[in-house]
Amino acid sequence: MIYTAERFGPIILAALTCALLLFFRSELMASSAAAAIDFGNLYSAVFDWSAIQTGFLFGIFGYVGGKTSGFIHELRDSHEMSLFIGYMKTAIALGFILTFASIPLVVMSFKMHSSALNFAIFCGWCFFSIWGFFAFVRVAYLFGLLVRPKDKTRIPA
Repeated sequence: MIYTAERFGPIILAALTCALLLFFRSELMASSAAAAIDFGNLYSAVFDWSAIQTGFLFGIFGYVGGKTSGFIHELRDSHEMSLFIGYMKTAIALGFILTFASIPLVVMSFKMHSSALNFAIFCGWCFFSIWGFFAFVRVAYLFGLLVRPKDKTRIPA
């Protein structure tokens, strides 16, 4: 159960978010059309977050890939490390997608209420935003577990 939640949790949460968006579609579109809700700052925030998270994930990728000793090095050929590296690759790819997909939404002052196609684009963007965020959270959490064991001290203090 925990393995399933770890592996598929981010994409399931993204799908649930899209289901909620579709359920509340009328209210969201009406609020957006009445300017009661403005998603412009959300587009900008996701752009900033995805760019930062992608850089952070590249840092983790470099740290794990460059480790030549210690606990992380010992796990290098394990199934768990293969999963972790796959999680990192997914999160990095989603970060890139979100960063570049958010640019036109910010620049164009994208209005999701103007057409059914725009609402579909908004739902797709939300799907990738939630999936990318929770994919990042998964990697950050697992990385925290990976760095918890201390490497052996070669020269005692």
